[in-house]
Amino acid sequence: MAEGAEGGDSGWLVDMVIGFMRSPTWNTPLTQFINDKCILFDNFQEENKHEYVEVHNEFKALVDDLLAAHLVEVDILPEDFEKQVVESGLTEDPRMAQVMSQLRAAEDFLVFKQMMIDHHAGMQAQAEANLKDTAAWEASQREDEAV
Repeated sequence: MAEGAEGGDSGWLVDMVIGFMRSPTWNTPLTQFINDKCILFDNFQEENKHEYVEVHNEFKALVDDLLAAHLVEVDILPEDFEKQVVESGLTEDPRMAQVMSQLRAAEDFLVFKQMMIDHHAGMQAQAEANLKDTAAWEASQREDEAV
């Protein structure tokens, strides 16, 4: 398999990674972890709490476990996978952006922290938008009842 990656034929690798990153066995645990844990990242300042490092270690373990499980299915060692991804230039492939950002977040605490802060901020913005929509709907209902 390494020959194909070195020869520039990385299509099988892209297909495999895109396949597992779209699967519920990859997405569900990662999405649930990020949704559950991002609320801990309430400090949008530069401070790095010890708790953040612990959560990052949990995320890293989750990503490592999920990656290993998916690679076992196709009989590739994680070290071989990493080597093939790097050698084939897939780290810069736009089709791989989602999974590469997750892998980078697992390896780099600052990338992870920013991902969690961004997700938390996005959830807060969505909650605020939902509250405004609900308030507007309730106001329109009261106006309808008054008429």
